[in-house]
Amino acid sequence: MGGTNSHPSSIQELEDVTFNIAVIGETGTGKSSLVNALRGMKTDVEGGAAVTDVIQVLNEPTAYVHPEYSDITLWDLPGIGTNEFKSEEYVKNIDLNKYDFFIIVSEIRFTEDDQRLVHAIQKIKRKFVYVRTKVDKSLESERENPNFSEEGILKKIRNHYCENLTKAGEPSPRVFVISRWHLEMYDFPCLVNALKDELADFKREVSRWSPEKKRKRLDRSNEPPKGSFLRSAISRTILKLDLENLTLALEKEDISDVVAKTQQQLDFLTNATLDIAITGRSGAGKSSLVNALRGMSDYDEGSAETGVIQTTMEIKGYPHPTFPKVTLWDLPGIGTPEFKAKEYLRKVNFSKYDFFIIVSAGRFTTNDITLAREIQKMKKQFYYVRTKIDINIDSEKRKQNFNEHETLEKIRNDCSENLKKAEGSSSRVFLVSRSDLSLYDFPSLHGTLEEDLDDLKRHAFIMASPTFSGEMVKKKKKSLESLIWMLALVSCFVGAVPVPGLSLACDISILMGAMVHFCKVFGLDDNSLHVLAKRVGKPVEELRSAIKNTPLPHTITTDLVLSLLSKSLLCATLTVIELVCDFVPVLGSIVGGASSFVCTFFMLRSFLQSVEVDAANVRAKATK
Repeated sequence: MGGTNSHPSSIQELEDVTFNIAVIGETGTGKSSLVNALRGMKTDVEGGAAVTDVIQVLNEPTAYVHPEYSDITLWDLPGIGTNEFKSEEYVKNIDLNKYDFFIIVSEIRFTEDDQRLVHAIQKIKRKFVYVRTKVDKSLESERENPNFSEEGILKKIRNHYCENLTKAGEPSPRVFVISRWHLEMYDFPCLVNALKDELADFKREVSRWSPEKKRKRLDRSNEPPKGSFLRSAISRTILKLDLENLTLALEKEDISDVVAKTQQQLDFLTNATLDIAITGRSGAGKSSLVNALRGMSDYDEGSAETGVIQTTMEIKGYPHPTFPKVTLWDLPGIGTPEFKAKEYLRKVNFSKYDFFIIVSAGRFTTNDITLAREIQKMKKQFYYVRTKIDINIDSEKRKQNFNEHETLEKIRNDCSENLKKAEGSSSRVFLVSRSDLSLYDFPSLHGTLEEDLDDLKRHAFIMASPTFSGEMVKKKKKSLESLIWMLALVSCFVGAVPVPGLSLACDISILMGAMVHFCKVFGLDDNSLHVLAKRVGKPVEELRSAIKNTPLPHTITTDLVLSLLSKSLLCATLTVIELVCDFVPVLGSIVGGASSFVCTFFMLRSFLQSVEVDAANVRAKATK
């Protein structure tokens, strides 16, 4: 099996009874590819190969006779846990009794559906082996770990499945880890040998059957298969303050009231919290997405734990390393023995989060439907994210007529259609790759999240977002420009208080705080630079060398600000101050008001410009 000389001579001893091997498991785990591999096919596109795709294509059990040994049939069964084959109904709709042996296939973690299949097979007194596919991809993702050990990872994976199979009642579990594209590696040869042994056992058993039992078996073999946000009440006018809007605001309110509201808005922006829940199947890449949204690698200190076995056993919040008011909540995977689908919603308190990201790494499942419907019941927003898309593309490239755009559209459409069936409306689907956030739909996901949040939470989200593209740099700059207006206005009004030196001291305090904040937003602080250096494998000094115009946050002192302030005052000419006074006459009546406004405004705008340029330089250096 798997090659010309793969089978013992006993394989031809019984020609009238077929050995039926069912390949079963969740959709998208690589069942069809395994069928092809066991039939000795080097690729999935050879004539007569089981059909593989990035979306579900199999809707009934399909038989594939071995090309060399006609008495061996491999059955490719539909995936459990889809719209068409719901988990609870799967065993009723698929007649497992007609198969002699089972291969349960998994690509990520041991799941509740795996447990369900084990119990169903045990109930009919059949034997099975458990195959973990795509192990090469798991190893590849783990190689960044400084403590990486291939032998250790493989042992960890095998032990995870053996322990769960033992808990499921299998006394001597047999687990094989394989790669479709490297059949000579890992456990594929051992899997073939195990199947040879099972075939030999089957032949010996059949040799003891009565003629009547053989006849019934042949009759049954010839039967056809059965198929079947809260919106903020805060006005946008003050948030997007400019001189013209300020003038209009002052026509309705006193300057002290306008400044009080501005200070309140600054407080709201500073203290606005954002709680994002990342949910979905175990092993879909939830923890990795948490780290990506926090601008971290999977192995940075404080990152969400990732691994080849289930690591998230409880709800855990991960505050953003620079903006701790933004928290990403890594929820345990649904559909595992510890978090069964029916109990999941009771164990995970959905009501506390602002919005949800449902993460999937494969086909659309009934667990995805459960999550989508429950989130809708609470009138919360969710976004469906298909991760590891680069792995799908890499696999599909092996096909002759590969077209990346068509493959991506096929995946999107499949997910969208299933979501529409589940919730009765069209929800956006986003395809992402953890290895490169600028690829595929991550920028689009980010933009959609921004649009759907209220003003305060949108600001918090943009500030905390990783600077993964030039477009994100522009968004951060635009958001900070609105902040500069508010800071300038507050600084201006403090100047009206007749306390010697207060205006200048307040300007310094405001400027120092804003400058440090700007550096952190664009990742120019020491911590962010170290994280980036580690992720791209370059010395932090090399990244620092790209910063030409901006002082590092720890060097921003009173003396530095005073020096920069004296230079900025050269720009605050009488003409500029007069322009401000023409727009807002009341500022001219405040002691030092117009000059404070102009000084703060122009200095921070100039500083922001420098930070933007240096952030782009660092990004270019990192990707070079």
